[in-house]
Amino acid sequence: MKTCLLVMAMASAAFAAQAPGNASPADRSPAAIRAINRFNPDDPDIILGRYLFKDRVMNNPIYFVSGYMDISDAPPNSCLVSNKGNRFTSFFDQDKKYLSYVENAHPVPIPPDAAFARISLTQRAMPGLVINVAPPNSEPTADSTAGGKVFVNDICLPSTLYMLSETPNEIFVQPFLKRWRPYNDFVRFSLSGNHPFRRRLSHVATIAEPVDGSILTAELVHGDEFETVKRLSSTIRVGVKGKGSGRVTAQIIGDSYTQGAFFRDALLKSGQVPGLSLIGLRKTAEDQYDEGRGGWRLDSYFTVPIRPGSSFHSWMHPEGDFRYWGVREFWVTAWKCFRKTAGNAFEPNYSCGRFDFCLPRFDENTGILLQPQPGDVQYDHAQSTFLLFDGNAWTPRRQEDFNWRFDYSKYLAMWGFDAPQFLFVVLGLNDFCNQLQADYSQWDQQITTLKNSYLEARPDGRFAICIPCSSCGILDNAAGSFTLKQNAAMWNFRQHLIKQFDRREQDGFYLVDTAITVDNEYGYRYLPKNDITIPYAGCPDDVTLNVQTGNPHPYNSYPTMGVPIAAFIQAFRE
Repeated sequence: MKTCLLVMAMASAAFAAQAPGNASPADRSPAAIRAINRFNPDDPDIILGRYLFKDRVMNNPIYFVSGYMDISDAPPNSCLVSNKGNRFTSFFDQDKKYLSYVENAHPVPIPPDAAFARISLTQRAMPGLVINVAPPNSEPTADSTAGGKVFVNDICLPSTLYMLSETPNEIFVQPFLKRWRPYNDFVRFSLSGNHPFRRRLSHVATIAEPVDGSILTAELVHGDEFETVKRLSSTIRVGVKGKGSGRVTAQIIGDSYTQGAFFRDALLKSGQVPGLSLIGLRKTAEDQYDEGRGGWRLDSYFTVPIRPGSSFHSWMHPEGDFRYWGVREFWVTAWKCFRKTAGNAFEPNYSCGRFDFCLPRFDENTGILLQPQPGDVQYDHAQSTFLLFDGNAWTPRRQEDFNWRFDYSKYLAMWGFDAPQFLFVVLGLNDFCNQLQADYSQWDQQITTLKNSYLEARPDGRFAICIPCSSCGILDNAAGSFTLKQNAAMWNFRQHLIKQFDRREQDGFYLVDTAITVDNEYGYRYLPKNDITIPYAGCPDDVTLNVQTGNPHPYNSYPTMGVPIAAFIQAFRE
């Protein structure tokens, strides 16, 4: 199949010869099919002040929704092309039943069985709008000046925001704005009941005295005509700081943010969550543990750990009466990290350290499980084999001899944990920060598996996906990372999480927006004066560049990142 090329002008004389919306030409050649303008500006089914989301029509004063445009003559593998680009396009079968939806991509591939299409653009795009079917073997037209994707900025917030009483709850604009364009697009905030903000600035709003059940409204305003492009409303759920005297249990599974204990100030130091006990294998403070592993993705937790230098997790096990205890050589290294005999280098301490709680179960010199039970399994890296304890001896096995699956209940039983009341997952940055066009299907399947496995062990538990960071810092950073592109990729993932998992509490999913607490500029550390921060050779000593370091770890924002999690626990604790 040849790639469909969008190269058409506004409305040429050749297009004008065809009646708009006529989709039944006598000549069914590729050129004739392409020449038809499928958009009829006089279609009585056009709806102003609305936009299209899948098969639903949503309110927005500056958009319009087209009627059902007949594309039943489109050859297989055709594309829908427009001289104004694509914002929202939905396809329907011959009975006008919804089939599929495409956002922003252009040209738009027409799916099999599609007989009708509806599109949404801003009303300013209606004059001269031309929408055509481009058959796969068609040649490009001569004028390519009018083509291209039309970018429209966007915002996305979950339907519920968790805030802590008597606490500055920060809402930074950049994490939930698709593109940060501070001189073109603006976000304005309001609260129902005229409840007060501590501040409402161009880049942040702060609510220090949140009111439970109040509504926060965010409006995206385009500065050319000061049109409200999009309006969102989120209900504020307030957790009372310091409430409760009994024990409350929680677990945090994550990447380097969790390994770096971003939650420490909000959950452990402040006294905002009394009686909190964090459960996990890696020690983060006295009698407090986490499940953070730097550089990990969600998929990493669905991989059987067999590398001695890689961190261990304890959720993948063979089906049946079998329990996997990891790599023997890993436990030897973990003991060395504990004894401080592994050296001072970053590795292996980063990946193999902090497993203090686990170590008494393993021989310090061999890593062998000290009191094995029938069905226990380890991996011997030196022999490149799995070993199964049959009650008398360890016998070799292959990985494919077992059926492996994620098993939260086995994890709890092996380590003697009670199922936590709350489970938070803070993952996604390593998964998608470098993927603008990402496939989220495996992530969705795995997070659902994790949730189901947890709720099987704790039916009354609360499982929360924490929206990961979508403000990875400024372009002037020591690593040279293309942070603006990372921000765009993570905003796409943020939007996906909200569309896929918001309002699904009945299915066991909660969304906690930790990302909106991150300040893209001041949430990061800056380099002291050095060769990198000097603007040019011979520059006066008192002039330096602001260059961030540690990206994408907003260490300065870590204390605020934990606040929504504290609020969530306090809102739902018994």
